[in-house]
Amino acid sequence: MDASRSDSDPGGPTYRGGIRSPGTAARPGRLALGDGSFTLAVDGSPPTTIAYRDLSTIAVEHEVGLLVVGTGPAAESWLLDRFGPALGPLAGMLRERRLRQLLGDALVDVPPAPLELVEYARPGGTGTGVALLVLHGWGLVVAPVDERSPWIRVRRSRIGAVTARPEVGGVRVDDATGTPVVDLLRLGPAAVRHRAAIEGLRDGAAIDAGRVVETLVPDLPHALRAQAAVALVDGSPAGPAELGDGWPALEASVLAEPTFAASYAALVARAGGDAAPRWLATAPVDPGSATARTWFLVGLPGNLAALELVSGGAHATYLYRVVPRATRGAADPTPDAFAACVAGVSDALVDARFLREPMSLPAARLASPEARRYRLALAAIPSLAEARRRFVARIVHADAATWAAALDDLIAWHDACRDEDAEWPGRVRQEAAVAAAELGDDPGASPVSGDATPER
Repeated sequence: MDASRSDSDPGGPTYRGGIRSPGTAARPGRLALGDGSFTLAVDGSPPTTIAYRDLSTIAVEHEVGLLVVGTGPAAESWLLDRFGPALGPLAGMLRERRLRQLLGDALVDVPPAPLELVEYARPGGTGTGVALLVLHGWGLVVAPVDERSPWIRVRRSRIGAVTARPEVGGVRVDDATGTPVVDLLRLGPAAVRHRAAIEGLRDGAAIDAGRVVETLVPDLPHALRAQAAVALVDGSPAGPAELGDGWPALEASVLAEPTFAASYAALVARAGGDAAPRWLATAPVDPGSATARTWFLVGLPGNLAALELVSGGAHATYLYRVVPRATRGAADPTPDAFAACVAGVSDALVDARFLREPMSLPAARLASPEARRYRLALAAIPSLAEARRRFVARIVHADAATWAAALDDLIAWHDACRDEDAEWPGRVRQEAAVAAAELGDDPGASPVSGDATPER
C-alpha cells in the first residue's frame, strides 16, 4: 500500500496495509507517524499510541515488518503485511525517530538533517553491520540497526586519531589512548567528509578547553595554560599532579568566591590537608560556548567523594560513594578508586548538562510527574545512572557550623556502613533544607563568565 500524508497529523505520513498480532489474520489498518509518537490502528479496534522510544525491535524480512513494543513478558508484537514498497521507508523513519527521541532523552541536540546509514565494524571482529551515524556537538553515536548490538558512543574529548582506511573506503576512529573504537566502512566520497567532521569534534574540545583556561588564568605562562587545557578538557578532573606548577593559580581562580573557598578548605582539611586527594574540572556549557561551568572534588575519609559546582547563589555539597560499601575493606579506597569515582561523576555532570537533581532527588520526588524529564535522562544516560547509584547525600550550606556538623556525621556513618541500600539518617533533614534554599534561588554563575543560568 502507498503511504499518504494526513493533513491532520503534522508529524509525518500515514501508512496503510495489513496489521496483525503473531498467529492471527491480518486486518486492514494504518500507522500514522506523529512528532513524539505514532498511532497504530486496526479496523474494528481502538487505536494505540506508542512512543518511539518504546520500540525495542524494528525489523523487516520477506516483505513483512515486525514491531516489538516494550520488553519482557509484557512486550507486544505487531506484524505489518501488504505495505508494499512503503515498508522499507516506514521502518527507516521509525528507526530514525526512535534514535532521535532516545538521544533527546539523553539531552543530545541532534542535527535536523536526515541521519545517515553506514556500515560499521567493531575492531577485533567483535561486531559488524549497518548503523545510524549521529555526529552531535559533544561527540558521536553509532546506533546499529540490529537492536541486539549496543550503541558505540564516543565523547568528543575521548576521540584520538581519525585515520583514512582507503582499502575499505572508510575511516577508523581511535580513542584518546590509541585504542581503535570503530571502523566506518565503504563510505565512498563521504569518507573525507566524515573524517573531517569527526576530527572537528575532537579539535573543538581542545579549542574550548584552551579558551576556558585562558579566561580562568590569563596571566599564567603559556606552557602551563597548555598543560591545563589538555588535562581539563570537557570536564576531565585534574589534580596537582596533572596541573603541575599551574595548580596554585587555577585553584585560586576557581575558589575566587569566599563561600566556595571556605567549604573547599574545610573539605581538604578533613581529607588530610596538603596530602588530600583533590581535583578541579571545567567545561563549556555548550560546545563552542564562551560560558563555562567549574567544579571541584575532594576525596574524603569514610569512602566518600565530595563535589561542589562553583555557582552563584545558595549551594550544597554533594557526596558520592567511592567503592561499594559491602566490598570495602577497613582502609580508605585506593587512589585509583577515587580517580575512577570523580571521573565518573564529572562525566555524568557534563552528560547531564550540569543538572544535579537527577543524581540526587529522593526516590519519592523522582517518581513525581514533575521529574519525568529526569527519569528519561536517567534511562538514557549511563554515566548519570551510575552517578545516581553512587550518590549518598547533599548537605546545604545553611551556615558553617550546621554544614560542618552534618558533614562529620555523614562521614562517620558512611565509614561504618556496609549496607548498599541504607540511607543516611540525616538525609531527610538536608533535603528539606535543599527545598527551602531553592525557593526563589537562581544558582548558576561560573567565575569564567559571570552569566547566570538556572541549574539544580
